Amino acid sequence: MSHPTPSRLLTWLARPARRWVLACVCLLPGVVTAQGLNAFQHTAWVVGQGAPGDIWDLAETPDNGLLLATGSGLYRFDGRQFTRQDAPDGARFPSSNMTTLLRDADGTLWIAYYNAGISRLSPDGQLRHYQAAEGLPPGLIPKLERDASGRLWAAADGGLRWFDGERWLPPTAAMGIGDVPAQWALRDAQGTLWLLAGGQLWRLPAHAARFEALGLPVSRLSALALRGDGQLWLADRQHGVMPVADVHGLLPDAQRRAATLPDLRAARLRFARDGSLWGSFIANGGVFRVSFDAGRAPRVERFDAAQGLTSTTAVPLLEDREHNLWVGTNLGLNRFREHDVRALPLPGPADPLRTLYRAPDGSVFGYGEDLQPLALQRDLLSAPMGTWRQAATRFAGSIWLLGPDFVRLRHAAVSADLHPGTPGARDLRAMVSVSADDAWFCYGADRIVHYQKGQWLTDARLPAMACSSLASGPQQQLLMGFPDGHLRVLKAGTWRHYGQAQGLDVGPISSTALIGTRLWVAGENGLALLGPDGYFHSARATTPGLFEGITGIVQDSNGQYWLNGARGLVRIEGNSLATATLEGRAVDPRLFDTIDGMPGIAAQSTPVPSAVLAPDGLLWLSTNQGLAWLDTLHAAPRTPAPQPRISQVSWTNQQRPLRDGDVLPAGTTQLQIDYTAVSLTRPERTRYRYRLIGLDEQWQEAGTLTRAFFTNLPPGSYRFEVMAANQDSVWSEHPAQRAFRIAPIWYQTLWFKALCVLAVLAAIVFAVRLRSRRLTQLVRARLKERHAERERIARELHDTLLQGTQGLILRLHAVSHSEHAHPAVREALETAMQQAEQALAEGRERVSLLRDGSTGDQDLGAALVQVYGERASGTDSPALRLNVEGSPRPLRQDAAEEVYLIGREALLNALQHARADAVEVELAYTRRGLRLHIRDDGAGLPDTLPEGRWGLVGMRERAERLGARLRLWSRAGAGTEVELFLPRDRIYLPRRPWRWRTASGDTA
Repeated sequence: MSHPTPSRLLTWLARPARRWVLACVCLLPGVVTAQGLNAFQHTAWVVGQGAPGDIWDLAETPDNGLLLATGSGLYRFDGRQFTRQDAPDGARFPSSNMTTLLRDADGTLWIAYYNAGISRLSPDGQLRHYQAAEGLPPGLIPKLERDASGRLWAAADGGLRWFDGERWLPPTAAMGIGDVPAQWALRDAQGTLWLLAGGQLWRLPAHAARFEALGLPVSRLSALALRGDGQLWLADRQHGVMPVADVHGLLPDAQRRAATLPDLRAARLRFARDGSLWGSFIANGGVFRVSFDAGRAPRVERFDAAQGLTSTTAVPLLEDREHNLWVGTNLGLNRFREHDVRALPLPGPADPLRTLYRAPDGSVFGYGEDLQPLALQRDLLSAPMGTWRQAATRFAGSIWLLGPDFVRLRHAAVSADLHPGTPGARDLRAMVSVSADDAWFCYGADRIVHYQKGQWLTDARLPAMACSSLASGPQQQLLMGFPDGHLRVLKAGTWRHYGQAQGLDVGPISSTALIGTRLWVAGENGLALLGPDGYFHSARATTPGLFEGITGIVQDSNGQYWLNGARGLVRIEGNSLATATLEGRAVDPRLFDTIDGMPGIAAQSTPVPSAVLAPDGLLWLSTNQGLAWLDTLHAAPRTPAPQPRISQVSWTNQQRPLRDGDVLPAGTTQLQIDYTAVSLTRPERTRYRYRLIGLDEQWQEAGTLTRAFFTNLPPGSYRFEVMAANQDSVWSEHPAQRAFRIAPIWYQTLWFKALCVLAVLAAIVFAVRLRSRRLTQLVRARLKERHAERERIARELHDTLLQGTQGLILRLHAVSHSEHAHPAVREALETAMQQAEQALAEGRERVSLLRDGSTGDQDLGAALVQVYGERASGTDSPALRLNVEGSPRPLRQDAAEEVYLIGREALLNALQHARADAVEVELAYTRRGLRLHIRDDGAGLPDTLPEGRWGLVGMRERAERLGARLRLWSRAGAGTEVELFLPRDRIYLPRRPWRWRTASGDTA
């Protein structure tokens, strides 16, 4: 048996009815019929523009997308494009002719085919098929449904089946229903499973084990639909559309017959959330919508190919979470969305209604050039235009009607034309009525007049310039805006002026409003709010231009602001707008434009506000294409927040899906990450923000862009996050996120960086060692030169000065022992020889120091004790006490020699000149440095030192060269103290943990 093509299948489904059904719709008794769905925005996607044909069923995905079962396979639609969904890798669908879809709560997708059984596609990508071998009969499976216990049922024209987890089984005898052909199954909110099978209606109550036959005959290929209150409706191909049951069971026959629409022959039914019934005709005829208004006959509207439907042959219907109604046909997909704004039908083709008037009691009227007002009321929306005019005529209050060069004041049925009293009073710019006989007008370029109790008045305090906007406020305040951007406010008889000095910079003023205590001023260039500081603050929107050209400002009972401007109608919460404006933050309002039903943009040249709120909650708008209205009490609910989805990552001409934990190749520095969020209503208004944690913690506003670019990325771990908002500025609660890592190149790895650091440190140590070695060699060379020079000086002193002095002493000794020497001369010579011998001894000592250095291998304390031992003269010498604090440390040789010479000079002075009884030497090795302290208890230093005594001068000079601190204390009869302190870095040799050994074996 050959499988029928989708077109033949549709013809078979439509066999019981033909085109005459559509003609009969117009003859339904008590039913109002209309062509077109004027209250809905229709969008079509046709074959040839990416949409598939032969759409048999529709299902919604968790992320707000659509799945389409078609004659050419499974498709996904995200509001922008159609994507064919192929079977998982390594698998294939048994047929491309898919007829029925069912998505379980866990994400499992069930797909039924024409004559090819059923497939189960698990969330993990496992695909399993069930066909005749698993118990399924051949033929069409119109519906899959689960009962209250979770058991899955297949309504198949080859016989009813239920799924036991492995096989599809016919009903058992205990279930009360045989193996009969079934056309439809539907579970209600109470868990009752309703079934069309065997030519009648059945039900399986929640948790019951047996079906109940209700005895209601139904024709073949009928369908069911549930209304919001639980009432069950039947689309019978022979008897029409009717309610058949409710939560209590089958409806009485009389009730069914009274509500039957006998000539609406539908293939599918779907109740929308607003209570209207949608259906697709079984034959060529498109779709219909039935609205049930209390106390009125049902109103049937139809929509066919002539009105823009993709095809006259339609089958599946679906209402998504965003309240869009979807219709699939054999030539594409259709979307219907109810307009938020409704255009008011024109009373005549040449007389559009464009002017609004709000009476002091809140009543709203509209009129055109004929100055014949219409009462704009909620209860008149469905009435003929004549009724609107009659209601305006019966109005007992006053209505101001604006003509080209006069003003008509209408009170009840009496009208009076008023002239401003000036021949040039034409071109009305602005008008506001304060009461029945009190109004202000601005004419031409320089006329501002005040009508009060039958008189036309002027105010000399106003400039010679016509205003561009007028509005009244509480306590008879008057707001007057001017084309030069200035504002004047009349309060308690006093005018107050605002301009750029007060921060008002919105361009020519087009509208003003005093809402509570907030003064709003709109102009051609923006919107501003007077703050508590006495200055105006400009409002900002994330979408440029939304606050430009506003000519109407209204607040509804819910605190929402409605701004009618050059871009359309804007809605935003009033407190949020005021707070953001004062804080300088941008806001993200909701825009209503032509897709939402706006017939045009706000009227820009109207002398009265273009937005007026009626007491019944209807917002009336004046546009350049006529009047329109919006119900603020039943405004369209905010659509659910979109769920963003991260798809692809691209780098260096490579692309793949981005998954959590992905590792991108080493060397990747530039990335492109694609993301999207499904919005089936207005995908072009979906906005995004993203951030890449690891690079930047701040959110980046991306607008409508669906990809993010990153450059100069170093290797490391990152987490990409993205959020989305729909047209109502509802942001997703949680961001979609993917964590990934960019692998480092070998020279970007941590171990390589560590090796580089170690190499640099080793190089520094090596350089320091080389430098130390070089410096050591230089110091040794200089010391060697110095020692050589000292030895040379010592030799010369020994060979010249000391030898000469020794010879002189010997000669003097010979002279002193001559027999010719006088005793007095001999005594003088003996004294001179003693002094010469003492000088010779000192000279020899200095020569010895020049040859051998200061201390040799002795430490500093031992060297000073040796000086004492060499110079002490028996028992007459003072006692010496040496105190050493701390452990002696190695000293720099040159510094130690200078310290020794300073200490030696101080010790010799104490021994030779102080006439002291005791000398104390204190040597302290501290962490801060070396301290040498020498004190005696002798006669002290004289006030004036004799000439030729250079010891103290030499000590100070040596201390300065060392960078040491030398202090001297002395008082007559109290002794002398000398203290020398050298910092550690000038006297101690540095401690080295290890020594660099040279090739020669020396250490540096």
